[in-house]
Amino acid sequence: MARLVTKFKYLKADQEKPIGGYATYIATREGVEKIDESFKLAPATVKQQKLIEKILGDFPDSATMLEYEDYKRDKTVGAASEFITRAIEDNAHEILNQKTYADYIGTRPGAERFGSHGLFTDDGVQVKLKEVSQELNAHQGNVWTLIISLRREDAERLGFNTGIRWRNMLRTQTQSLADSLKIPMDHLKWYAAFHNESHHPHIHLLAYSTVEKEGFLTKQGVAKMRSSLAKDIFEQDLLCIYERPLQ
Repeated sequence: MARLVTKFKYLKADQEKPIGGYATYIATREGVEKIDESFKLAPATVKQQKLIEKILGDFPDSATMLEYEDYKRDKTVGAASEFITRAIEDNAHEILNQKTYADYIGTRPGAERFGSHGLFTDDGVQVKLKEVSQELNAHQGNVWTLIISLRREDAERLGFNTGIRWRNMLRTQTQSLADSLKIPMDHLKWYAAFHNESHHPHIHLLAYSTVEKEGFLTKQGVAKMRSSLAKDIFEQDLLCIYERPLQ
C-alpha cells in the first residue's frame, strides 16, 4: 500500500548551529536536483548585453524578432538567453564558425537551463542561496522543517520522481502551509529542495514568518498539512477508487 512519510520539526535561533547552514546543505548536498531557474530573473549579464549588440550589428533583422521585443521589455538573463539562442539558430549557417558565437553555443547547455543549487520557492522569486542562508542566520524566530518521503516505486507510479513535479505541487500548497503554521499568507517564507535518493526520494522544506514571533504548529496543523499533501500526491489513486464500478 502506498505510504506518505512526513516528519515535522522546528528549529530555534542558535548562534552555535546557524539555520542558514541547513538551507545550504539541503540545496547543495549530493543527490539534490539542481532545478533552480530563478537566476533567469536576474538582470542580463554584461556578456549577454555585448553579444546582443553584436547580433544586432551582424544581423539587423533580428531586431524584428518577438524574442527581442520580450528582451527590450524585460532585460533579464532568461529573456536575453531566449533571444540569443533564437537569433543564433536563425542565422546558424553564417555564424557557426565565428568564435564568439561558437563559444556561446559550447557553454550554454545546462549552464543556462538550471542554476548551481536545488533550492526553490514561489514562482517568480529569485533564490540566491547565500542571501537565503544569511537571512536564516539572522532570523530570531522559529523555523519549521518538513521532510516528505515516498517509496521509489510509489514515486515512479505517481509521477513524483522529479524535482520539477514536487516543486510545482508545493507551489500550490502554500496557503495550506500558512494555515497549518498559523502564519498570515503575506508573512510566509518557504524554501524546499528535492533529493532523488534511490529508495526513498524526498523533499526537505523549511518555512517561517517574516514576523519573528508569529507561527506555531499543533497536532491539528500537522494533520491538516499532511492531508492536503496526500490529497495532491495520491490524487491518481483516489480517482481510480472513485471511478471503480460498483460490484
